[in-house]
Amino acid sequence: MDLTGKVALVTGSSRGIGAGIIRGLAAHGAICVVNYVADAAGRNLADAQSVAHDSGAGLVVEADVSNHARVGAAMEEITARLGGIDILVNNAGILRDRTIRKMTPDDFHAVVQVNLGGAFNTLQHATSLLRPGGRIVNIASVAGFMGFFGQANYASAKAGLVALTKVAAREFARQRITVNCVAPGFVETEIIKEMPAEVTARFLEQIPLGRIGRIEDVVNAVCFLCAPQSDYVTGQTIHVNGGFYM
Repeated sequence: MDLTGKVALVTGSSRGIGAGIIRGLAAHGAICVVNYVADAAGRNLADAQSVAHDSGAGLVVEADVSNHARVGAAMEEITARLGGIDILVNNAGILRDRTIRKMTPDDFHAVVQVNLGGAFNTLQHATSLLRPGGRIVNIASVAGFMGFFGQANYASAKAGLVALTKVAAREFARQRITVNCVAPGFVETEIIKEMPAEVTARFLEQIPLGRIGRIEDVVNAVCFLCAPQSDYVTGQTIHVNGGFYM
């Protein structure tokens, strides 16, 4: 999977799955752009710089993907510094889990605005910046298909992202740009590691392959969808969940 010279922007890539995707694309030759959102403690910037250093990334950019104007400015900076964008991976996301009874309107709208609205913002700016023959991969979730308890906001946003992917696949096809989804199941990230052991055990009982997913499991699917080998694949969702959802 040769991505030599391709410029790849991965949103929300200062840690976790996003950081793994940066490392995976860079290993295949891509010039990567690490994205983070500023926080008071400065942890996100420090993590983003660490990912960039480890992967040899070409650029680190700050942008809250829910801010339409800031996304546009970030993409213009990438184009000015690196000449254009060939690969866009919409990975940025947040969680605010609560039951519908307890969820505030802000809890709902904030999650939808980042997880779904953020992808729309990057896609809209990418219509004029992404080079012909490019690749777009949206990171959805098994939650968008199964609707987990307490995730009315998150599950709705991820389900919407699948639909947005199909629309974008039709619209970007005229530029020979493919648009696909990867929907991870339970993956070894900070959130999963913080789950109580008994909760993790219950989920493991429902996964036919008998293990929690690794970040590289998701990365491999994303890299395939960004590579020349997937040139005739668009509008699709690849589930990476060990058989948890079929």
